Amino acid sequence: MLVQRRGDNAHEMSFYGGDGVLQVERYFATTTALPAQVMLYDFEPGTAEGEHLHLEGHDDSCSATSSDEMYVVTAGEVVMTVDGERTVLKAGDSAYAPAGSLHGVANESDSPARLVLVYGEPKLREPTSNGK
Repeated sequence: MLVQRRGDNAHEMSFYGGDGVLQVERYFATTTALPAQVMLYDFEPGTAEGEHLHLEGHDDSCSATSSDEMYVVTAGEVVMTVDGERTVLKAGDSAYAPAGSLHGVANESDSPARLVLVYGEPKLREPTSNGK
């Protein structure tokens, strides 16, 4: 069994030109065989992950590969923006940013917030019956 304790891989980081510094914990980053990575973000009031996108071959991509991202808020409240659409997420809410979407998250409240970020390479999606 592999166990990672809170703080074992914690760092302070700024992301994509966002405001302030986030507390970030990466889980099993070098040992997982899962097709996804997991991170924990702690946002103090006024901090933000800047808007960015992940799309292989795109000039503005912040990564060499494409990835989808799912954000799950576990405490507090954040504002999520995906392709210009803003929404407030509270504890228990989540948002999905598919590869190529311009997205970012910010804590615009007066209280700390925490979220779990799960990201990985998008899998091929089967077309639905209407061809989409």
